[in-house]
Amino acid sequence: MRRFLIDFATLLAALSLAGTATAAPSGPTIDRGVVQSVSPGRIVLRELDGSTVAITIGATTRVLLNGLPATITDIRPGFVAAVAHDGTAPARVIRAFGRIQTVIDRGVVVSVSGRTFVIRTLDEATHTFRVTARTRVRWRGLRVTIAAIQPGRFVEVAHTPGGEAVRVVVRGRRAG
Repeated sequence: MRRFLIDFATLLAALSLAGTATAAPSGPTIDRGVVQSVSPGRIVLRELDGSTVAITIGATTRVLLNGLPATITDIRPGFVAAVAHDGTAPARVIRAFGRIQTVIDRGVVVSVSGRTFVIRTLDEATHTFRVTARTRVRWRGLRVTIAAIQPGRFVEVAHTPGGEAVRVVVRGRRAG
């Protein structure tokens, strides 16, 4: 019995010492929380413990919104986010989740270039929109390709504040 107690005491001592060794971080830090503010240079999160953390954003930071590629301008306060970063270095990846608020603009397509197009609204303002994998285009009630977006056609564009076209409804040619 005495030998058992000595072995048990030795095991407890070894286990307590094993927990005191410090190891180098094995990868990026991941901060999770609710987005408080966002700008092109940084994102501020309120974590679950109530603390606030500000993380810088760089040119190489990947941004995902609801699992799809996005831009930092698509992220809004109130979204939930997980940000992977290395200390004070810019964030590697921002994974945000939230309801995308869309704005609707109507106008005539002025130009199309690659994955972007420009419309002129009735008040003569011009707006540029990006077409992404998430963009849905409809013409006469049917889903069509982005080729239906052509200069001179009247369109209704539901888009994010950052300029990503979420839904484009092609209404036809401009009258007159």
